[in-house]
Amino acid sequence: METEFSENKLENIGLLSINDFNTPDNDLSLYVADYQRGYRWESLQVIQLLKDINENSKGKTYCLQPVMLTKKEDANHSFEVIDGQQRLTTLYILLKVLNKRGNKFQLPFTIDYATRKSCIEFLKNIEVHSFVSKKEDIEASWNALPDHDKNVDNYHLFASYHTIFQWLEQAKINESEFLEKVVNDIKLIWHPVMVTESSNTKKLFRNINSGKIRLTSSDLIKALFVLHFQNLNLPLAKRNQLKTEFANQWNEIEKQLNQDDFWFFINNGNNVNYATRIALLFDIITKNTASANKYASYLKYAENSEPLDWKKILGIFRKIHEWYTDEKYYHRIGFLVNSKKMSFSDIVNLYDTHKTNPKSVFYNELEKTIENFKKSFDLNSINYKDQRFTCKNVLLLYNILIFEKDFPTKKFPFDMYVNEEWSLEHIHPQNPQDFTNIDDVLFWLEDTKKTLQQKNKLLDEKLPVLEKIDTFITAAKGVNSIYNKEKKDKIREIKDLLEIEVTTHKINNLALLDKTTNSKLGNGLFKNKREIILKIDGKDEGNYVPYATVNCFLKRYTSKNNLQNEFWSEADAESYLENIKTVMYGK
Repeated sequence: METEFSENKLENIGLLSINDFNTPDNDLSLYVADYQRGYRWESLQVIQLLKDINENSKGKTYCLQPVMLTKKEDANHSFEVIDGQQRLTTLYILLKVLNKRGNKFQLPFTIDYATRKSCIEFLKNIEVHSFVSKKEDIEASWNALPDHDKNVDNYHLFASYHTIFQWLEQAKINESEFLEKVVNDIKLIWHPVMVTESSNTKKLFRNINSGKIRLTSSDLIKALFVLHFQNLNLPLAKRNQLKTEFANQWNEIEKQLNQDDFWFFINNGNNVNYATRIALLFDIITKNTASANKYASYLKYAENSEPLDWKKILGIFRKIHEWYTDEKYYHRIGFLVNSKKMSFSDIVNLYDTHKTNPKSVFYNELEKTIENFKKSFDLNSINYKDQRFTCKNVLLLYNILIFEKDFPTKKFPFDMYVNEEWSLEHIHPQNPQDFTNIDDVLFWLEDTKKTLQQKNKLLDEKLPVLEKIDTFITAAKGVNSIYNKEKKDKIREIKDLLEIEVTTHKINNLALLDKTTNSKLGNGLFKNKREIILKIDGKDEGNYVPYATVNCFLKRYTSKNNLQNEFWSEADAESYLENIKTVMYGK
Protein backbone atom coordinates (compact mmCIF):
# COMPACT_ATOMS: atom_id res chain seq x y z
CA MET A 1 0.00 0.00 0.00
CA GLU A 2 1.49 3.31 -1.09
CA THR A 3 0.45 6.94 -1.09
CA GLU A 4 1.02 9.17 -4.09
CA PHE A 5 1.09 12.96 -4.12
CA SER A 6 -0.66 15.30 -6.54
CA GLU A 7 -1.58 18.93 -7.05
CA ASN A 8 -5.21 17.86 -6.57
CA LYS A 9 -6.01 17.94 -2.84
CA LEU A 10 -8.44 15.03 -3.22
CA GLU A 11 -5.53 12.84 -4.28
CA ASN A 12 -3.41 13.60 -1.17
CA ILE A 13 -3.72 12.64 2.48
CA GLY A 14 -5.32 15.55 4.24
CA LEU A 15 -8.02 16.93 6.48
CA LEU A 16 -10.99 17.79 4.26
CA SER A 17 -14.37 19.37 4.84
CA ILE A 18 -17.43 18.70 2.67
CA ASN A 19 -16.79 22.05 0.99
CA ASP A 20 -13.31 20.82 0.06
CA PHE A 21 -14.97 18.17 -2.10
CA ASN A 22 -15.81 20.84 -4.66
CA THR A 23 -13.61 20.08 -7.65
CA PRO A 24 -13.31 22.23 -10.81
CA ASP A 25 -15.90 20.08 -12.59
CA ASN A 26 -17.90 19.52 -9.38
CA ASP A 27 -18.18 15.83 -10.12
CA LEU A 28 -16.76 13.79 -7.22
CA SER A 29 -18.30 10.34 -7.56
CA LEU A 30 -17.58 7.66 -4.94
CA TYR A 31 -17.96 3.95 -5.52
CA VAL A 32 -18.56 1.21 -2.91
CA ALA A 33 -17.65 -2.24 -4.26
CA ASP A 34 -19.71 -5.37 -3.73
CA TYR A 35 -17.19 -6.99 -1.34
CA GLN A 36 -18.47 -4.52 1.28
CA ARG A 37 -21.80 -4.83 3.02
CA GLY A 38 -24.44 -2.23 2.31
CA TYR A 39 -25.38 0.72 4.51
CA ARG A 40 -26.16 -0.47 8.06
CA TRP A 41 -26.10 2.47 10.48
CA GLU A 42 -28.81 2.28 13.12
CA SER A 43 -30.72 5.24 14.56
CA LEU A 44 -28.50 5.40 17.68
CA GLN A 45 -25.36 5.92 15.57
CA VAL A 46 -27.08 8.53 13.39
CA ILE A 47 -28.43 10.47 16.39
CA GLN A 48 -25.03 10.38 18.14
CA LEU A 49 -23.40 11.94 15.07
CA LEU A 50 -26.08 14.65 14.92
CA LYS A 51 -25.65 15.44 18.62
CA ASP A 52 -21.86 15.60 18.29
CA ILE A 53 -22.11 18.03 15.37
CA ASN A 54 -24.65 20.20 17.18
CA GLU A 55 -22.64 20.32 20.42
CA ASN A 56 -19.45 21.21 18.57
CA SER A 57 -18.76 24.97 18.74
CA LYS A 58 -19.08 26.76 15.41
CA GLY A 59 -15.67 27.15 13.75
CA LYS A 60 -14.12 24.32 15.80
CA THR A 61 -12.98 21.22 13.92
CA TYR A 62 -14.97 18.05 14.53
CA CYS A 63 -12.90 15.19 13.14
CA LEU A 64 -14.39 11.95 11.87
CA GLN A 65 -12.50 8.68 11.52
CA PRO A 66 -10.30 8.20 8.43
CA VAL A 67 -11.77 7.53 5.01
CA MET A 68 -9.50 5.30 2.90
CA LEU A 69 -9.94 5.43 -0.87
CA THR A 70 -8.18 4.65 -4.10
CA LYS A 71 -8.48 6.34 -7.49
CA LYS A 72 -10.95 4.59 -9.76
CA GLU A 73 -9.83 3.96 -13.30
CA ASP A 74 -13.17 4.37 -15.06
CA ALA A 75 -15.23 7.18 -16.54
CA ASN A 76 -18.07 6.99 -14.01
CA HIS A 77 -16.29 7.21 -10.66
CA SER A 78 -13.51 9.28 -9.10
CA PHE A 79 -12.62 7.04 -6.13
CA GLU A 80 -13.44 3.65 -4.71
CA VAL A 81 -14.13 3.84 -0.96
CA ILE A 82 -12.23 1.11 0.92
CA ASP A 83 -13.14 2.22 4.45
CA GLY A 84 -15.55 4.89 5.69
CA GLN A 85 -18.60 4.39 3.47
CA GLN A 86 -21.04 4.36 6.42
CA ARG A 87 -19.94 7.84 7.54
CA LEU A 88 -19.92 9.26 4.03
CA THR A 89 -23.40 7.88 3.29
CA THR A 90 -24.83 9.31 6.53
CA LEU A 91 -23.41 12.75 5.70
CA TYR A 92 -24.89 12.48 2.20
CA ILE A 93 -28.36 11.67 3.59
CA LEU A 94 -28.02 14.47 6.17
CA LEU A 95 -27.33 17.02 3.42
CA LYS A 96 -30.29 15.69 1.43
CA VAL A 97 -32.59 16.18 4.46
CA LEU A 98 -31.26 19.68 5.18
CA ASN A 99 -31.77 20.59 1.52
CA LYS A 100 -35.36 19.40 1.59
CA ARG A 101 -35.98 21.44 4.75
CA GLY A 102 -35.00 24.62 2.89
CA ASN A 103 -31.29 24.82 3.70
CA LYS A 104 -30.03 24.91 0.15
CA PHE A 105 -26.65 23.41 -0.53
CA GLN A 106 -25.42 21.74 -3.72
CA LEU A 107 -24.05 18.31 -2.86
CA PRO A 108 -20.50 18.08 -4.19
CA PHE A 109 -20.39 14.27 -4.32
CA THR A 110 -22.41 11.16 -5.11
CA ILE A 111 -22.17 7.58 -3.81
CA ASP A 112 -22.83 4.44 -5.83
CA TYR A 113 -23.25 1.05 -4.19
CA ALA A 114 -22.37 -2.01 -6.25
CA THR A 115 -24.19 -4.40 -3.91
CA ARG A 116 -27.59 -3.53 -5.40
CA LYS A 117 -28.14 -1.32 -8.41
CA SER A 118 -31.48 -0.20 -6.98
CA CYS A 119 -29.61 1.48 -4.08
CA ILE A 120 -27.96 3.96 -6.46
CA GLU A 121 -31.21 5.55 -7.61
CA PHE A 122 -32.90 5.12 -4.22
CA LEU A 123 -30.14 7.07 -2.45
CA LYS A 124 -29.83 9.67 -5.20
CA ASN A 125 -33.55 10.46 -5.03
CA ILE A 126 -34.22 9.74 -1.35
CA GLU A 127 -35.66 13.23 -0.81
CA VAL A 128 -38.75 12.38 -2.89
CA HIS A 129 -40.16 10.54 0.12
CA SER A 130 -42.45 12.48 2.43
CA PHE A 131 -41.19 12.83 5.99
CA VAL A 132 -42.92 11.05 8.86
CA SER A 133 -42.90 12.73 12.25
CA LYS A 134 -43.00 9.68 14.54
CA LYS A 135 -40.55 6.83 14.87
CA GLU A 136 -43.32 4.22 14.82
CA ASP A 137 -44.56 5.59 11.47
CA ILE A 138 -41.30 4.75 9.67
CA GLU A 139 -42.29 1.07 9.27
CA ALA A 140 -45.71 1.94 7.84
CA SER A 141 -44.16 4.38 5.37
CA TRP A 142 -41.58 1.74 4.36
CA ASN A 143 -44.27 -0.90 3.82
CA ALA A 144 -46.09 1.45 1.45
CA LEU A 145 -43.13 1.57 -0.96
CA PRO A 146 -43.18 -0.47 -4.17
CA ASP A 147 -41.64 -3.95 -3.89
CA HIS A 148 -38.75 -3.18 -6.25
CA ASP A 149 -37.42 -0.63 -3.73
CA LYS A 150 -37.57 -2.99 -0.76
CA ASN A 151 -34.29 -4.52 0.31
CA VAL A 152 -32.23 -4.42 3.50
CA ASP A 153 -29.82 -1.75 2.21
CA ASN A 154 -32.59 0.64 1.15
CA TYR A 155 -34.38 0.05 4.45
CA HIS A 156 -31.43 1.39 6.46
CA LEU A 157 -31.04 4.36 4.09
CA PHE A 158 -34.77 5.10 4.45
CA ALA A 159 -34.72 4.74 8.26
CA SER A 160 -31.71 7.11 8.62
CA TYR A 161 -33.44 9.64 6.35
CA HIS A 162 -36.47 9.80 8.65
CA THR A 163 -34.37 9.58 11.84
CA ILE A 164 -32.46 12.71 10.79
CA PHE A 165 -35.68 14.56 10.00
CA GLN A 166 -37.27 13.63 13.33
CA TRP A 167 -34.17 14.65 15.28
CA LEU A 168 -34.09 18.06 13.54
CA GLU A 169 -37.78 18.54 14.28
CA GLN A 170 -37.30 17.83 17.98
CA ALA A 171 -33.96 19.62 18.43
CA LYS A 172 -35.32 23.03 17.29
CA ILE A 173 -31.87 24.25 16.29
CA ASN A 174 -30.68 26.95 13.91
CA GLU A 175 -30.45 24.75 10.83
CA SER A 176 -28.60 27.30 8.74
CA GLU A 177 -25.83 27.38 11.34
CA PHE A 178 -25.99 23.59 11.65
CA LEU A 179 -25.47 23.27 7.88
CA GLU A 180 -22.40 25.52 8.15
CA LYS A 181 -20.97 23.16 10.76
CA VAL A 182 -21.69 20.13 8.57
CA VAL A 183 -20.00 21.47 5.42
CA ASN A 184 -17.16 23.45 7.05
CA ASP A 185 -16.40 22.19 10.57
CA ILE A 186 -16.72 18.44 10.08
CA LYS A 187 -13.37 17.21 8.83
CA LEU A 188 -12.69 13.85 7.28
CA ILE A 189 -9.22 12.34 7.46
CA TRP A 190 -8.95 11.76 3.73
CA HIS A 191 -6.53 8.94 2.94
CA PRO A 192 -6.12 8.03 -0.75
CA VAL A 193 -3.85 5.04 -1.41
CA MET A 194 -2.35 3.32 -4.42
CA VAL A 195 -3.21 -0.34 -4.75
CA THR A 196 -1.22 -3.08 -6.45
CA GLU A 197 -1.93 -6.68 -7.32
CA SER A 198 -0.54 -7.77 -3.95
CA SER A 199 -2.55 -5.15 -2.00
CA ASN A 200 -5.85 -5.00 -3.86
CA THR A 201 -8.84 -3.15 -2.47
CA LYS A 202 -10.60 -6.28 -1.24
CA LYS A 203 -7.51 -7.40 0.70
CA LEU A 204 -7.07 -3.92 2.18
CA PHE A 205 -10.71 -3.88 3.27
CA ARG A 206 -10.33 -7.25 5.02
CA ASN A 207 -7.13 -6.19 6.75
CA ILE A 208 -8.65 -2.92 7.98
CA ASN A 209 -11.73 -4.65 9.37
CA SER A 210 -9.70 -7.41 11.02
CA GLY A 211 -7.45 -4.82 12.69
CA LYS A 212 -4.32 -5.78 10.71
CA ILE A 213 -4.14 -2.27 9.27
CA ARG A 214 -4.69 0.64 11.63
CA LEU A 215 -4.28 4.13 10.31
CA THR A 216 -2.66 6.02 13.16
CA SER A 217 -2.09 9.68 13.87
CA SER A 218 1.63 9.06 13.25
CA ASP A 219 0.95 7.59 9.79
CA LEU A 220 -0.98 10.72 8.85
CA ILE A 221 1.67 13.05 10.27
CA LYS A 222 4.35 11.15 8.38
CA ALA A 223 2.43 11.71 5.14
CA LEU A 224 2.17 15.45 5.92
CA PHE A 225 5.93 15.67 6.33
CA VAL A 226 6.57 13.81 3.06
CA LEU A 227 4.12 16.11 1.27
CA HIS A 228 5.85 19.11 2.89
CA PHE A 229 9.26 18.03 1.54
CA GLN A 230 7.71 17.25 -1.83
CA ASN A 231 6.30 20.78 -2.14
CA LEU A 232 9.45 22.68 -1.13
CA ASN A 233 10.72 25.14 -3.73
CA LEU A 234 13.92 23.17 -4.26
CA PRO A 235 15.43 21.10 -7.08
CA LEU A 236 13.93 17.61 -7.38
CA ALA A 237 17.19 15.91 -6.36
CA LYS A 238 17.36 17.95 -3.14
CA ARG A 239 13.72 17.22 -2.30
CA ASN A 240 14.29 13.51 -2.83
CA GLN A 241 17.37 13.67 -0.60
CA LEU A 242 15.36 15.35 2.17
CA LYS A 243 12.63 12.72 1.91
CA THR A 244 15.18 9.90 2.09
CA GLU A 245 16.91 11.44 5.14
CA PHE A 246 13.53 11.95 6.79
CA ALA A 247 12.50 8.32 6.17
CA ASN A 248 15.79 6.99 7.57
CA GLN A 249 15.60 9.20 10.67
CA TRP A 250 11.95 8.24 11.26
CA ASN A 251 12.83 4.54 11.08
CA GLU A 252 15.79 5.00 13.45
CA ILE A 253 13.62 6.80 16.01
CA GLU A 254 10.92 4.11 15.84
CA LYS A 255 13.52 1.35 16.11
CA GLN A 256 14.97 2.89 19.29
CA LEU A 257 11.57 3.60 20.85
CA ASN A 258 10.48 0.02 20.19
CA GLN A 259 13.27 -1.21 22.47
CA ASP A 260 11.47 -1.75 25.80
CA ASP A 261 14.52 -0.86 27.90
CA PHE A 262 14.48 2.57 26.20
CA TRP A 263 10.71 3.04 26.08
CA PHE A 264 9.87 2.29 29.70
CA PHE A 265 12.15 4.88 31.21
CA ILE A 266 9.99 7.56 29.50
CA ASN A 267 6.61 5.83 29.56
CA ASN A 268 5.00 3.88 32.39
CA GLY A 269 2.73 0.91 31.89
CA ASN A 270 -0.47 2.81 32.70
CA ASN A 271 0.16 5.51 30.13
CA VAL A 272 -1.39 5.74 26.68
CA ASN A 273 -1.03 2.52 24.75
CA TYR A 274 0.53 4.00 21.64
CA ALA A 275 -0.03 2.11 18.38
CA THR A 276 3.25 3.66 17.20
CA ARG A 277 5.60 4.88 19.91
CA ILE A 278 6.83 7.89 17.95
CA ALA A 279 3.34 9.30 18.62
CA LEU A 280 4.55 10.21 22.14
CA LEU A 281 6.93 12.77 20.62
CA PHE A 282 4.16 14.34 18.55
CA ASP A 283 1.88 14.46 21.61
CA ILE A 284 4.60 16.24 23.59
CA ILE A 285 5.26 18.80 20.86
CA THR A 286 1.56 19.52 20.26
CA LYS A 287 0.91 19.50 24.04
CA ASN A 288 -1.67 16.84 23.48
CA THR A 289 -0.83 14.17 26.07
CA ALA A 290 -4.17 14.44 27.91
CA SER A 291 -6.46 14.25 24.87
CA ALA A 292 -8.74 11.25 24.35
CA ASN A 293 -8.80 11.92 20.59
CA LYS A 294 -6.23 9.59 19.04
CA TYR A 295 -5.91 11.90 16.02
CA ALA A 296 -5.54 15.11 18.05
CA SER A 297 -1.83 15.61 17.27
CA TYR A 298 -2.44 15.06 13.56
CA LEU A 299 -5.23 17.66 13.61
CA LYS A 300 -2.88 20.29 15.00
CA TYR A 301 -0.39 19.67 12.21
CA ALA A 302 -3.08 19.41 9.52
CA GLU A 303 -4.68 22.70 10.60
CA ASN A 304 -1.26 24.41 10.81
CA SER A 305 -1.64 25.23 14.50
CA GLU A 306 1.67 23.37 14.89
CA PRO A 307 4.33 23.91 12.19
CA LEU A 308 5.84 20.89 10.42
CA ASP A 309 9.25 21.23 12.05
CA TRP A 310 11.10 17.91 11.78
CA LYS A 311 14.19 19.36 13.46
CA LYS A 312 12.13 19.88 16.60
CA ILE A 313 11.21 16.17 16.67
CA LEU A 314 14.86 15.21 16.14
CA GLY A 315 15.91 17.58 18.93
CA ILE A 316 13.59 15.96 21.48
CA PHE A 317 14.60 12.45 20.46
CA ARG A 318 18.31 13.24 20.67
CA LYS A 319 17.83 14.73 24.13
CA ILE A 320 15.96 11.58 25.26
CA HIS A 321 18.79 9.45 23.89
CA GLU A 322 21.32 11.59 25.78
CA TRP A 323 19.40 11.05 29.03
CA TYR A 324 19.15 7.33 28.32
CA THR A 325 22.92 6.97 27.98
CA ASP A 326 23.59 8.81 31.28
CA GLU A 327 22.69 6.50 34.19
CA LYS A 328 22.05 9.38 36.61
CA TYR A 329 19.48 11.02 34.31
CA TYR A 330 18.11 7.65 33.22
CA HIS A 331 17.40 6.54 36.80
CA ARG A 332 15.89 9.79 37.99
CA ILE A 333 13.67 10.30 34.98
CA GLY A 334 12.69 6.63 34.99
CA PHE A 335 11.70 6.82 38.65
CA LEU A 336 9.65 10.00 38.26
CA VAL A 337 7.78 8.60 35.25
CA ASN A 338 7.16 5.13 36.69
CA SER A 339 6.18 6.44 40.13
CA LYS A 340 3.82 8.89 38.36
CA LYS A 341 5.37 11.81 40.18
CA MET A 342 5.86 13.46 36.79
CA SER A 343 4.76 12.60 33.26
CA PHE A 344 7.46 12.53 30.62
CA SER A 345 5.78 15.53 29.02
CA ASP A 346 6.22 17.41 32.33
CA ILE A 347 9.90 16.44 32.34
CA VAL A 348 10.40 17.77 28.80
CA ASN A 349 8.64 21.01 29.80
CA LEU A 350 10.89 21.27 32.85
CA TYR A 351 13.92 20.82 30.62
CA ASP A 352 12.67 23.49 28.19
CA THR A 353 12.32 25.90 31.12
CA HIS A 354 15.99 25.42 32.07
CA LYS A 355 17.70 24.55 28.77
CA THR A 356 19.48 27.92 28.60
CA ASN A 357 20.84 27.39 32.12
CA PRO A 358 23.81 25.17 33.04
CA LYS A 359 23.04 21.46 32.65
CA SER A 360 23.21 20.96 36.41
CA VAL A 361 20.15 23.18 36.97
CA PHE A 362 17.80 20.73 35.23
CA TYR A 363 19.39 17.74 36.99
CA ASN A 364 19.00 19.49 40.37
CA GLU A 365 15.31 20.09 39.62
CA LEU A 366 14.85 16.35 39.07
CA GLU A 367 16.65 15.66 42.35
CA LYS A 368 14.52 18.26 44.12
CA THR A 369 11.32 16.54 42.97
CA ILE A 370 12.61 13.22 44.28
CA GLU A 371 13.67 14.85 47.56
CA ASN A 372 10.14 16.28 47.93
CA PHE A 373 8.76 12.78 47.48
CA LYS A 374 11.11 11.45 50.19
CA LYS A 375 9.92 14.16 52.57
CA SER A 376 6.25 13.37 51.91
CA PHE A 377 6.08 10.32 54.21
CA ASP A 378 7.49 8.88 57.44
CA LEU A 379 9.44 5.72 56.64
CA ASN A 380 8.75 4.38 60.13
CA SER A 381 4.99 4.54 59.78
CA ILE A 382 3.97 4.10 56.13
CA ASN A 383 2.12 0.84 55.69
CA TYR A 384 0.67 -1.50 53.10
CA LYS A 385 -2.93 -1.03 54.18
CA ASP A 386 -3.20 2.75 53.98
CA GLN A 387 -0.35 3.81 51.67
CA ARG A 388 0.18 0.90 49.31
CA PHE A 389 1.20 2.99 46.29
CA THR A 390 3.62 5.05 48.41
CA CYS A 391 5.20 1.84 49.75
CA LYS A 392 5.64 0.56 46.21
CA ASN A 393 7.26 3.82 45.09
CA VAL A 394 9.56 3.80 48.14
CA LEU A 395 10.79 0.31 47.30
CA LEU A 396 11.11 1.22 43.62
CA LEU A 397 13.35 4.15 44.53
CA TYR A 398 15.26 2.01 47.03
CA ASN A 399 15.87 -0.65 44.37
CA ILE A 400 17.04 1.97 41.86
CA LEU A 401 19.43 3.66 44.30
CA ILE A 402 20.94 0.44 45.64
CA PHE A 403 21.30 -0.84 42.06
CA GLU A 404 23.01 2.42 41.09
CA LYS A 405 25.31 2.19 44.11
CA ASP A 406 26.38 -1.44 43.63
CA PHE A 407 26.40 -1.46 39.80
CA PRO A 408 27.31 2.12 38.82
CA THR A 409 27.63 1.45 35.08
CA LYS A 410 24.40 -0.54 34.68
CA LYS A 411 20.80 0.53 34.18
CA PHE A 412 17.86 -0.41 36.36
CA PRO A 413 15.43 -2.57 34.28
CA PHE A 414 12.33 -0.35 34.04
CA ASP A 415 11.10 -2.58 31.20
CA MET A 416 10.99 -5.56 33.58
CA TYR A 417 9.36 -3.43 36.28
CA VAL A 418 6.49 -2.69 33.86
CA ASN A 419 6.28 -5.84 31.76
CA GLU A 420 6.62 -8.27 34.66
CA GLU A 421 4.18 -6.23 36.78
CA TRP A 422 6.21 -5.85 39.95
CA SER A 423 4.11 -5.61 43.08
CA LEU A 424 4.47 -5.69 46.85
CA GLU A 425 5.13 -8.97 48.63
CA HIS A 426 4.97 -9.50 52.39
CA ILE A 427 8.23 -11.07 53.59
CA HIS A 428 6.60 -12.66 56.63
CA PRO A 429 3.12 -13.91 55.46
CA GLN A 430 0.34 -11.45 56.15
CA ASN A 431 -2.88 -13.46 55.95
CA PRO A 432 -3.17 -16.86 57.67
CA GLN A 433 -6.89 -16.95 56.75
CA ASP A 434 -5.78 -17.86 53.22
CA PHE A 435 -4.44 -21.18 54.51
CA THR A 436 -6.65 -24.17 53.76
CA ASN A 437 -5.35 -26.81 56.18
CA ILE A 438 -4.34 -26.93 59.81
CA ASP A 439 -0.73 -27.96 59.13
CA ASP A 440 -0.03 -24.73 57.21
CA VAL A 441 -1.61 -22.70 60.03
CA LEU A 442 0.57 -24.43 62.63
CA PHE A 443 3.72 -23.85 60.58
CA TRP A 444 2.81 -20.16 60.30
CA LEU A 445 2.15 -19.87 64.04
CA GLU A 446 5.47 -21.54 64.91
CA ASP A 447 7.22 -19.14 62.53
CA THR A 448 5.42 -16.14 64.03
CA LYS A 449 6.07 -17.38 67.55
CA LYS A 450 9.84 -17.28 66.96
CA THR A 451 9.62 -13.61 66.01
CA LEU A 452 7.48 -12.83 69.06
CA GLN A 453 9.76 -14.71 71.44
CA GLN A 454 12.66 -12.61 70.25
CA LYS A 455 10.65 -9.46 70.98
CA ASN A 456 9.50 -10.99 74.28
CA LYS A 457 13.11 -11.24 75.49
CA LEU A 458 13.77 -7.60 74.69
CA LEU A 459 10.67 -6.46 76.63
CA ASP A 460 11.19 -8.98 79.46
CA GLU A 461 7.47 -9.69 79.60
CA LYS A 462 5.12 -12.24 78.05
CA LEU A 463 3.08 -10.79 75.21
CA PRO A 464 -0.68 -11.61 75.47
CA VAL A 465 -0.78 -12.84 71.91
CA LEU A 466 1.84 -15.52 72.73
CA GLU A 467 -0.53 -17.12 75.22
CA LYS A 468 -3.28 -17.28 72.58
CA ILE A 469 -0.88 -18.83 70.08
CA ASP A 470 0.27 -21.49 72.59
CA THR A 471 -3.35 -22.30 73.48
CA PHE A 472 -4.30 -22.64 69.81
CA ILE A 473 -1.27 -24.84 68.99
CA THR A 474 -1.98 -27.19 71.91
CA ALA A 475 -5.65 -27.58 70.93
CA ALA A 476 -4.94 -27.96 67.23
CA LYS A 477 -2.42 -30.77 67.68
CA GLY A 478 -5.18 -33.10 68.77
CA VAL A 479 -6.21 -36.16 66.78
CA ASN A 480 -8.08 -35.47 63.51
CA SER A 481 -7.96 -31.72 64.04
CA ILE A 482 -9.48 -29.83 61.12
CA TYR A 483 -9.32 -26.16 60.17
CA ASN A 484 -12.98 -25.34 60.78
CA LYS A 485 -14.86 -22.06 61.22
CA GLU A 486 -14.20 -21.96 64.98
CA LYS A 487 -10.44 -22.21 64.44
CA LYS A 488 -10.56 -19.63 61.64
CA ASP A 489 -12.29 -17.18 64.02
CA LYS A 490 -9.55 -17.72 66.63
CA ILE A 491 -6.85 -17.19 64.00
CA ARG A 492 -8.58 -13.94 63.04
CA GLU A 493 -8.31 -12.80 66.70
CA ILE A 494 -4.62 -13.75 66.79
CA LYS A 495 -4.01 -11.93 63.50
CA ASP A 496 -5.63 -8.74 64.87
CA LEU A 497 -3.39 -8.86 67.95
CA LEU A 498 -0.32 -9.56 65.82
CA GLU A 499 -0.85 -6.36 63.84
CA ILE A 500 -0.16 -4.49 67.08
CA GLU A 501 2.96 -6.49 67.98
CA VAL A 502 4.48 -7.36 64.59
CA THR A 503 5.21 -4.96 61.74
CA THR A 504 3.22 -7.04 59.25
CA HIS A 505 2.27 -4.17 56.94
CA LYS A 506 5.20 -1.83 57.55
CA ILE A 507 7.85 -1.14 54.92
CA ASN A 508 10.33 -3.44 56.73
CA ASN A 509 8.11 -6.44 55.92
CA LEU A 510 7.63 -5.57 52.25
CA ALA A 511 9.64 -6.26 49.10
CA LEU A 512 9.10 -5.91 45.35
CA LEU A 513 8.53 -9.01 43.24
CA ASP A 514 7.39 -9.73 39.71
CA LYS A 515 3.84 -11.04 39.29
CA THR A 516 4.86 -14.61 38.36
CA THR A 517 7.22 -15.09 41.30
CA ASN A 518 4.74 -13.45 43.67
CA SER A 519 2.15 -15.97 42.54
CA LYS A 520 4.57 -18.87 43.14
CA LEU A 521 5.24 -17.71 46.70
CA GLY A 522 1.59 -17.38 47.62
CA ASN A 523 1.15 -16.94 51.35
CA GLY A 524 4.05 -19.24 52.20
CA LEU A 525 6.36 -19.10 55.16
CA PHE A 526 9.59 -17.08 55.03
CA LYS A 527 11.80 -20.16 54.77
CA ASN A 528 9.82 -21.52 51.80
CA LYS A 529 9.74 -18.11 50.07
CA ARG A 530 13.48 -17.74 50.52
CA GLU A 531 14.13 -21.13 48.96
CA ILE A 532 12.01 -20.33 45.88
CA ILE A 533 13.53 -16.87 45.39
CA LEU A 534 17.12 -18.07 45.66
CA LYS A 535 16.38 -20.90 43.25
CA ILE A 536 14.96 -18.44 40.69
CA ASP A 537 17.80 -15.99 41.20
CA GLY A 538 20.31 -18.74 40.55
CA LYS A 539 18.68 -19.99 37.35
CA ASP A 540 17.30 -18.47 34.18
CA GLU A 541 13.59 -19.19 34.64
CA GLY A 542 12.33 -16.20 32.67
CA ASN A 543 11.86 -14.17 35.84
CA TYR A 544 13.91 -11.37 37.31
CA VAL A 545 13.97 -11.11 41.09
CA PRO A 546 14.75 -7.49 42.04
CA TYR A 547 18.27 -7.06 43.39
CA ALA A 548 17.17 -5.51 46.70
CA THR A 549 14.63 -8.32 47.21
CA VAL A 550 17.33 -10.97 46.77
CA ASN A 551 19.47 -9.09 49.31
CA CYS A 552 16.53 -8.97 51.68
CA PHE A 553 15.88 -12.73 51.59
CA LEU A 554 19.62 -13.40 51.85
CA LYS A 555 19.57 -11.17 54.97
CA ARG A 556 22.62 -9.24 53.78
CA TYR A 557 21.80 -6.38 56.13
CA THR A 558 21.33 -8.46 59.30
CA SER A 559 24.28 -8.55 61.71
CA LYS A 560 26.05 -11.90 62.15
CA ASN A 561 24.99 -12.04 65.80
CA ASN A 562 21.30 -12.21 64.81
CA LEU A 563 21.66 -14.26 61.63
CA GLN A 564 19.41 -17.29 61.07
CA ASN A 565 17.54 -18.36 57.93
CA GLU A 566 14.43 -19.97 59.44
CA PHE A 567 12.17 -16.93 59.87
CA TRP A 568 11.96 -13.14 59.42
CA SER A 569 12.77 -11.74 62.86
CA GLU A 570 12.34 -8.32 64.44
CA ALA A 571 16.12 -7.91 64.16
CA ASP A 572 15.96 -8.71 60.42
CA ALA A 573 13.15 -6.20 59.90
CA GLU A 574 15.00 -3.46 61.83
CA SER A 575 18.25 -4.07 59.90
CA TYR A 576 16.34 -3.97 56.60
CA LEU A 577 14.66 -0.68 57.57
CA GLU A 578 18.00 0.84 58.56
CA ASN A 579 19.46 -0.09 55.18
CA ILE A 580 16.51 1.51 53.37
CA LYS A 581 17.09 4.69 55.39
CA THR A 582 20.82 4.67 54.66
CA VAL A 583 20.35 4.18 50.92
CA MET A 584 17.54 6.73 50.58
CA TYR A 585 18.61 9.39 53.08
CA GLY A 586 22.29 8.68 53.66
CA LYS A 587 21.84 8.05 57.37
